[in-house]
Amino acid sequence: MVEPLLCFTVREIPGGQVIGFRGELDLSSSHAVAELVTGPAGSLVVLDLRELTFVDSSGLGAIHLARRNMLAAEGTLVLARPQPIVRRVLELTGLDSWIADWDPAWSRPPAPTLPPDSVFNQTSSAAS
Repeated sequence: MVEPLLCFTVREIPGGQVIGFRGELDLSSSHAVAELVTGPAGSLVVLDLRELTFVDSSGLGAIHLARRNMLAAEGTLVLARPQPIVRRVLELTGLDSWIADWDPAWSRPPAPTLPPDSVFNQTSSAAS
């Protein structure tokens, strides 16, 4: 079985949603971020990076575009709980100012991971 390179969980919170990333956010998976990160005007989107193991410039660009889109809709997008390697990339690029302290209200049990055939799961072309 081929493992997805990037999976998402989405759960509703009062006033918005938490989107958890698991895996690698790179050129092969970054297009899904802009499609996934949406919300009604004035809403909050929290990108939970706790299980994100890698991000490259394409992934950073996707996060930046998603944040711009949220701000244009008078919403807010914040990053939370990045692993040290991801935090370092955010620091080097100046995006660490988007990191918010984790709010316990965001910790409800996650919704199931989107199914493997979902448009938001990207799989490696190499067999495992």
